[in-house]
Amino acid sequence: MTPTSWLRGFLGRIAHGAWLLLAGSIVLSGAGRVAAADAQARDFSIQVDGKPAGDYHMTIRRQDDGTTSLSAQSDVKVAVLLVTAYTYSYRGQEVWKDGRLQHFESTGKENGKPFAVTADADEKGLRVKADGKEFVLRPDAWTTSCWHLPDDRLRNQDIALMGCDNGQSSTGRMQYVGQERVQVAGQEQECAHYRLMRDVPYELWYDDQDCLVREEWASNGHRTVLGLVHLGP
Repeated sequence: MTPTSWLRGFLGRIAHGAWLLLAGSIVLSGAGRVAAADAQARDFSIQVDGKPAGDYHMTIRRQDDGTTSLSAQSDVKVAVLLVTAYTYSYRGQEVWKDGRLQHFESTGKENGKPFAVTADADEKGLRVKADGKEFVLRPDAWTTSCWHLPDDRLRNQDIALMGCDNGQSSTGRMQYVGQERVQVAGQEQECAHYRLMRDVPYELWYDDQDCLVREEWASNGHRTVLGLVHLGP
């Protein structure tokens, strides 16, 4: 079993922007609505089996024309017995409008191996270029960064996904679990808990602006937690 096998799910989603450029309307916890074209920074810590493994930073903006964009970046390093066993870096951008992805690009390295993905919306769907190949995905595909909730019509059912570090299509199921109080940037806040069923269950919490504040999952006996630690302009 390698670190890649149990980190891949998380890193592929934020690759998770998970590290992307989004312009979005987000509310700071207790600070009111962000003005159009103003930026909001969200900083996350990444822990694996309770130990620090890296960080994730995203900046969200919303333009007057309704476009939402995100820039995201992350650097991850996992050590076993003081020896580096896994490294991952990600830089990415996402641009959304009317609930659909308009443009996407990401670059990074996994254990030194580079990757690059681009996607643009056209009349046929999402035209994706990755790993030297070009293909078309459904126009309503949701990125595996999971940084924001999809449209209401796509919740509590199967949902089309696009991998952020490989561009590949997959299907998950988004299920609402309930309202729960969780720690968000040092303060307790009521958030919506969703479960995304893929290869393993991913537990996701979103604030009242439908933006990600926490994510947890376990794979091959290892638990990964992504938690929001700072909100700012």
